[in-house]
Amino acid sequence: MGLGYFLSLLLCAAALTASSVFCKDEDSEDLRWTRQSLPVLQDTHTELLDPPLFRGSGVNEEKGGKCQIKHTSVDQSEQERILGYETTYENGTRTHTDVSLPGFNTTAGEKPVHSPAHTRRRRQVYGSDGRFVISDSHFITNYPFSTAVRLSTGCSGVLVSPKHVLTAAHCVHDGKDYLEGARKLRVGVLQLKSKRRRGGRRRKGRREEGDGEEEEQMMEEGEEQNSIDGDVGNRKKDGRGKRRRGRKEGEEGVADGGDVEGERKRLNRVRRGAPSKKQPVFRWSRVKQTKIPQGWMQTEKSPNSVSSDYDYALVELKRPLKQKFMELGVAPSIAPLTRIHFSGYDTDKEWPGEERVVYRFCSVSNESDDLIYQHCDAQVGATGAGVYIRLRQEVGDAGGKGKWQRRVIGVFSGHQWVEVEGGGLKDFNVAVRITPAKYAQICHWIHGDPRLCKEV
Repeated sequence: MGLGYFLSLLLCAAALTASSVFCKDEDSEDLRWTRQSLPVLQDTHTELLDPPLFRGSGVNEEKGGKCQIKHTSVDQSEQERILGYETTYENGTRTHTDVSLPGFNTTAGEKPVHSPAHTRRRRQVYGSDGRFVISDSHFITNYPFSTAVRLSTGCSGVLVSPKHVLTAAHCVHDGKDYLEGARKLRVGVLQLKSKRRRGGRRRKGRREEGDGEEEEQMMEEGEEQNSIDGDVGNRKKDGRGKRRRGRKEGEEGVADGGDVEGERKRLNRVRRGAPSKKQPVFRWSRVKQTKIPQGWMQTEKSPNSVSSDYDYALVELKRPLKQKFMELGVAPSIAPLTRIHFSGYDTDKEWPGEERVVYRFCSVSNESDDLIYQHCDAQVGATGAGVYIRLRQEVGDAGGKGKWQRRVIGVFSGHQWVEVEGGGLKDFNVAVRITPAKYAQICHWIHGDPRLCKEV
């Protein structure tokens, strides 16, 4: 067994043990995913806009300003304006769509008040670095780490459907214009590669163009292992891999807490031979369109519209991926958040010739209707990562405890200075929270049919 492979196993075991010891509240039997009604969001008018100039300033710019943990009610017209959205297509076409919210509830529309200044965007490591670098191919190419994707603009994102990626809005747009890198935006997904020779007819001693060339084929997720907890098959004597069935759909592993002893047993069942020669590489996919909420945009009519509360965007790929995604969710409101998790591609943890995913978890320090304040260690490259929690599903008529399930409940946005009680300032790493209204909007972007987005 290679030293790197052994260290990866120890690293994952350490993450499992630490998360279960220090943060047990998330695994409480009383806190579950519950059904929640969503506001109905309907498109009312779409107009064609001028093509973007792609002159945005970039994601690493540090700007002044501060955020306040205060609340104010938002009336229906303002909420409808904020949830209007802009769509940019791969051919450079750009549109704006207005929406309506029939039956809007003002009590669900509260949000923090922010200064007009655009706060951003230094990433922070607080004290001892608590990040876990996952480099073993069996882990980073399987759920849940395989849902973490990389954007060509240098950010992270999370796969939330076979062809949709949720990321931070500032990864593609600075509030005034799209970034230069968003002109030909690509999304990279880690998959195992294998060299496969295509057969082809020879013509004058040479194969026809496009035939017989040795090319790198990406193994789709599930060919080797369906989840992080699945067994890895032993190799046959003829050298071909033997596939073994992973865990059933919907059954979650415990990469971030739960039955640690059971997880250790599963890790012990991982193949003891030499690590697979198939190495994970990025498979880059072209983007069909990108959607950003109006709440993030700064226009002549609303010069102070840019708000960290709406720092999220949805990227649609041209072709769906045969890879397990992480479902969206809304954190239950009956209790405060205790622990969150996210994985991304922090650039300070990159290593030449080796692809790595950086995983972290931490306790939530404070929260508002739209933002989650925490001290999860993160650096450049991690912004846009999907923030998720792990709860049990509701118990059905058949009874039982309900299966564990991870769901994305936010997007990691970056660093902010926050005005706390007493007038002082304190720095946090901040994530945008998915509220029922935001969920309805993102669900509408994914499905295009409001009838499919009435509850979560």
